[in-house]
Amino acid sequence: MIGKILSGRYEIIEEIGNGGMAQVFKARCRLLNRFVAVKILRPEFASDGEFLARFKTEAQAAAALSHNNIVSIYDVGREDGLEYIVMEYVEGMTLKEYIKENKMLSWQQTVDFAIQICHALSSAHKNGIVHRDIKPQNIILTPEGVLKVTDFGIARAATASSVTITGNTMGSVHYLSPEQARGGYTDAKSDIYSLGIVMYEMVTGRLPFEGETPVTVAIKQIQEKPVSPKEYNIAVPLAVETIILKAMNKDQSMRYQSAGEMLSDLEKARTNPNIAFKPREFDTTDITKKIPLVKADDKVTPSADTKKINTGAYVASEKEGAMKKSDKKAIIWAIITSIIIVGALIIGSLAVVFPDIFGGRTNEITIPDLTNKSYEDVKEQYAGQGIIVTVARTDNDSEKEAGTILSQDPKAGKIVKIPSGQDGISVEVVISGGKKEYILANYEKKGFIETKLELESFGIVVSEQREESDNIAEGMIIRTVPGANTRVKAGDTVTLFVSSGAGDTVIMPNLVGLNVQQAKMMIAENKLLEGTVTEADSDKAKGIVIKQSHEANTNVKTYERIDLTISRGPGLQTKFVGISVPQNKPTTRVKVVQNGAVIHDAVHRASEVAFDIPVTGIGTVGLELYYDGILDRTLMVDL
Repeated sequence: MIGKILSGRYEIIEEIGNGGMAQVFKARCRLLNRFVAVKILRPEFASDGEFLARFKTEAQAAAALSHNNIVSIYDVGREDGLEYIVMEYVEGMTLKEYIKENKMLSWQQTVDFAIQICHALSSAHKNGIVHRDIKPQNIILTPEGVLKVTDFGIARAATASSVTITGNTMGSVHYLSPEQARGGYTDAKSDIYSLGIVMYEMVTGRLPFEGETPVTVAIKQIQEKPVSPKEYNIAVPLAVETIILKAMNKDQSMRYQSAGEMLSDLEKARTNPNIAFKPREFDTTDITKKIPLVKADDKVTPSADTKKINTGAYVASEKEGAMKKSDKKAIIWAIITSIIIVGALIIGSLAVVFPDIFGGRTNEITIPDLTNKSYEDVKEQYAGQGIIVTVARTDNDSEKEAGTILSQDPKAGKIVKIPSGQDGISVEVVISGGKKEYILANYEKKGFIETKLELESFGIVVSEQREESDNIAEGMIIRTVPGANTRVKAGDTVTLFVSSGAGDTVIMPNLVGLNVQQAKMMIAENKLLEGTVTEADSDKAKGIVIKQSHEANTNVKTYERIDLTISRGPGLQTKFVGISVPQNKPTTRVKVVQNGAVIHDAVHRASEVAFDIPVTGIGTVGLELYYDGILDRTLMVDL
């Protein structure tokens, strides 16, 4: 695919991404002379009607969006059975890579990033488009700190009868909303839930729901409440904690109803992080029972046993004045029963609050920190202390030594009670199985991309080396180091020697004197690849190429990587300047000023005639020469 020109316009330079349904390449638009990203549907899916429809839907949906926080779509096309989309080329890293690199982000940066994502979602939702796959992998962070949401791979126009995802719920399960996990009705609030999880991950460095299988995680998305992010990061302020948990509410009606509403709270939290947001309120009229009023004309008919007095009121008859004996007994028993019930409640309450009174106290244990310790050691150490350590699962891909505890539940520091009749409290741990070993297969004549993906799925680091070959096609593996049948582990490096074909060459252009962008464009035009760019001091302007790894006008293999050295700008230079001493008097006080700063001030004898002083600066500097406090002249010195 490298070197292929699509529609006579887009020249493929190198692969920059690989997704489940498409590959992404960096390309050069020959018409507009700019770099673009080209997403090409995988050949195995191009004949699949469902995938093809989804791919075209992405293009149609995303092309309608124009926003600084959304990756722009430039063009769509089809050639030789390849379906592709041409997008804005954005330099930077994914938000997932940034989180992994920084472990845990500050709440201030988390809020800033969330505001940018909210702006993107608000723009999309106003255009009737729901992303449905918001996750850090689909958000690019530029070197300038701007976030851009990309990959509207499952976006669909949210019409009045919004689409319900059934069958396979798409997207990464760790960021799916409960309604997506159920395959139910999804709308803009599903994106808000996913953004809540992204915020949770940014501010804690971890995901709220984990599991061994996607189904396990999906069930947790539907059923379990997340642990407050403050449990993992005490620095999270009240307002940010509230926003995250509100966005992640299982009930769609209890979340933010729009990205704009969430954006408003984020702006408030940025300036007042301890503000207490009010919970969402609902009209409960429909569940309030109405008590009928007594109307004025409703009459109470007196009984035959009542007597009427002159005022018109009714009084009880003498027959009722004498209470029956049986009624008195009933009242007495009712009072006794009430006393017994109240006493029982008081005793029960005391038993709960003050268990020592009744000799039934439940032991309290503070859970210790077991992480990074040997499972066998802690199992024996805490066996007699009321803590029963059990293994929940083993992680074979861990960097830790086998048997090392990676995580625990309950968490360290939590105070728990051992119920009466039990020997202790159970603490489940995840332990390391150590680095898993693999036997390296024979990858000769296999495709480079598929081999790289397979090895990386095992946690192996892949290094690429290009070599000419007369009998192995371009892009295929010539050999590996170490070789086939060698045992390797996650973290080991395997070098793939990839055929560059029969050895086509180009004439190396002269890049010295160009700015770095011009040089990169020239490299691409000559079917070469960008290498490393380093800076060095020079008298040339900042950003100008002062050295290239391959000499100009020499033969270079196509797709060879070209390293550049660019100017950091001129550095400080020092030069000695001669100053004459006046001869018309025995002594003279000589002062030299450079850019307002005195660099020399001393009395000199006429017999010296002249002396030298060092002048340091960049480019051309001006000097003011004073004799006995009077400006004599101005000197311009080229350094």
